[in-house]
Amino acid sequence: MKKRWWLLAAVVFVSMLGMAYAQLSNPPFADQESGVQRISFIESGKPLYNMRWQTKRVERGGRNFIDYKLTGDNGQTGAARIDWTEESQMELSADGLRTINWTKKSTGAERMTWQLDYDWAAHRVRYNYVDAATGKKEAKTIKIEPGAISGDALNFVLRAFPFERGKGYQIKGQIIMTDGSALSGLIIHLGEEKLSTAFGTIDTYKLQLKPAGALGVVAPKMYMWFTKSAPHIWLRFDGRDEGLTSPRTMNTLLEYEPRNWIVR
Repeated sequence: MKKRWWLLAAVVFVSMLGMAYAQLSNPPFADQESGVQRISFIESGKPLYNMRWQTKRVERGGRNFIDYKLTGDNGQTGAARIDWTEESQMELSADGLRTINWTKKSTGAERMTWQLDYDWAAHRVRYNYVDAATGKKEAKTIKIEPGAISGDALNFVLRAFPFERGKGYQIKGQIIMTDGSALSGLIIHLGEEKLSTAFGTIDTYKLQLKPAGALGVVAPKMYMWFTKSAPHIWLRFDGRDEGLTSPRTMNTLLEYEPRNWIVR
């Protein structure tokens, strides 16, 4: 597993797009939520990564936050085994859902740490990366647009996508990736589609993710599906695990609570 693997394992799809907060309202959250996801190759069905996550709404100092935790593994055993944990604190405010800090740490065959700390008032994010096995380190501060969005929050933020605008509607903006870079692109509403899922056949909204510039010309097509019924829970992402030449993969939601938020 390489440094950029997480771009799919959690929300890799966000590397190819962005959005303006002005076009999105605060996404709905239950007091507590949890889910299980799996990334696998589309053609062979071979699994790559397993993930289990949970969120909790909390209030601190009169402000509303979402605390997010995830544990994952690469499904291997022995010396090839990789486990990781992720933690993120996101604030729900009049400006939308904004990440305050996000950290990922891996152990086993990989021993890496990623951390992003956001200063929204100053429009900047501090990025730190350490590979304990090789000693490689990277630290930088980047400027971000006022309407930028952190990649770890995207699958939640898109619950508030204006699906009611109909097929063809699109949003553009800036996304902050887990490697500390900022990229732009489009997310395009493709309309409605029935999707076979672990919860049965679901009526969904389908979105296409398209990078800006030259990357948008050569990148493979990527798609996301959300439940048509509110609160529009994310169900699946189709894309690639790393780069443009790797086999196609899908990231699928296998379990979710509260279960009644997913309507067939």
